[in-house]
Order: sequence, then structure tokens, then C-alpha cells
Amino acid sequence: MAKKESTWPTRFGKLGDKVFGENDPFNQPTDKASWARDNYPQDEMPPTRSPLTGKYYTSKAALRAEYRSHGAEEVGTAYENGYDPAEKQQRREADLVRSIKDQIIDRYRNGR
Repeated sequence: MAKKESTWPTRFGKLGDKVFGENDPFNQPTDKASWARDNYPQDEMPPTRSPLTGKYYTSKAALRAEYRSHGAEEVGTAYENGYDPAEKQQRREADLVRSIKDQIIDRYRNGR
């Protein structure tokens, strides 16, 4: 006995045709060059005012060069320079514990 084929494609059409019609994005030809161009990081950006001098820049490289010339760094370089959020959290927790201990000792000594 032969296996019966599904009647879905012939009775109802392709699923993509029903959902998307002629503009089925899954069956469109892909142009790898345009995809790469659209998804590659660009140097251009909307006009952005520099917080250091007030000049407007449309180039990321020019804005970063100004930052470097003034000795400033972008926020995104913190991890490269050794920023560890866990260490900061541990320090905050240790300060909190120390503060609570000081309050307890102070209340004990002063009879509150």
C-alpha cells in the first residue's frame, strides 16, 4: 500500500501564498550585496552635537577623534578598561553591611 500524499498544497495553496500573497518574503530572491551594505556598520550618523565643543558631527570617526583629542572616552569603553559590575555591586553591599553594623553598635551603646 502506497503512502497517501498530503492534499494541503493542492486544496489550499501554499501557506506562504495564503499568508503573504505575492509578496512572500521567504521566497524573494536575495541580493547578498545589498544585504551586506544595509547591515554593515556605517560611519555616517544623524547630526550629533559634541558635548565638549558644541560642534555638530555627521561622522562617527570625526566625533571620536575629537573625544580623543580632549582626553575623553566614550561610555562604551568601560569594559575594555577593566570595569566589572560585580565588583561594584560587592563594594556597595559591603558598604551597606558596614553602615548597618555601625548603626547597631551605635544604638546598643546609646541605649536606644
